[in-house]
Amino acid sequence: MSDATRPQAVSPERAGAGLRRPIVHAATGLLALTLGLLPAPWHLVAAGLGLVAGWILLPLTAFGRGLQRPGEPFFSGLRTYPVAVFLLVLLLPRAEAAAAWGVLAFGDASAAIAGRLVPSPAIFGHRKATWAGTGAYVIDGGLAAWGLSAGAAALASATGWVTIETSPSVLACFAAAGAAALIDLVPIPPDDNLPGAATAGGVLHALRNLT
Repeated sequence: MSDATRPQAVSPERAGAGLRRPIVHAATGLLALTLGLLPAPWHLVAAGLGLVAGWILLPLTAFGRGLQRPGEPFFSGLRTYPVAVFLLVLLLPRAEAAAAWGVLAFGDASAAIAGRLVPSPAIFGHRKATWAGTGAYVIDGGLAAWGLSAGAAALASATGWVTIETSPSVLACFAAAGAAALIDLVPIPPDDNLPGAATAGGVLHALRNLT
């Protein structure tokens, strides 16, 4: 879970610096649309390149070092995120992978941004999570899941380069986002990316026939 979900006031300067990471986190979620464009096995190759970028290339750049938090361990969210994405692309049908990626990217980022900028009480005294942050996780994560899966399916249909499954229903997308938001409340090491991705992907897969 991001430190940005803590229910405390921050200065505008600190807020601006703290927003950079969730914004980048969300922006990378738009790459889920490539699942509607890249034929097999190139979608897996692209996800593998994401691993290389996250583990090797990004930490070598000033931009990547600027995303790191003081004292952050080696196996942190910056490295678990590309692992989670790769596993989603590897294990799930494309439409479900795009939806779960949307929950992971936009849900978590929205929680961090809302938790930092929107005054809101903590959830039942939780050390980090606020009602605003968790609510943003569910709403934005569900919308992103539905939008990215539908967008990937539309691109696949328009180009004819890949065959993609029926997109998850709106209900399934919001159920996945809600479940991932609940898991986000539980401190599971090393961070929330892998549990969140596994939860969202599992719910989407279980509810694949829900209309």
